[in-house]
Amino acid sequence: MIRDIKPEEIPQIKKFVDSFEEMDVDENTFPESFYERMLKEGILLIAEEKKNIVGVCFGKYNKFEAWSDLLGIVVKPEFHKKGIGRALVKEFEGKVKREGALTIDTYSDIKQKDFFKKLGFKKGRTYLAFRKKVI
Repeated sequence: MIRDIKPEEIPQIKKFVDSFEEMDVDENTFPESFYERMLKEGILLIAEEKKNIVGVCFGKYNKFEAWSDLLGIVVKPEFHKKGIGRALVKEFEGKVKREGALTIDTYSDIKQKDFFKKLGFKKGRTYLAFRKKVI
């Protein structure tokens, strides 16, 4: 089942997303305040199987400029190839479309390339990621 997350689930969602190596995050990358802001200003979706979190998808949209960004999607490995990721992206797509977005941009790991292509995404610009710790 795909649904919007509830505010009280934010700590659990943060822990879930932080546990994925593919997200290239540590516990400080997406603080709870990020998810609180996404809940108010964006889209935060959860996939559940038998009341357990098996996937999360989050992003934002700008209805005035008609764009949206899918910022992250993670699915437990044992649930890969079962339609969970596809269902999360399709729900995200429906929500941003209803808000007036004309496009969805996403910046994915190279391993997700085929997944997004199967969902109709086309290759955009190629970026290199750089990171510098300032603390």
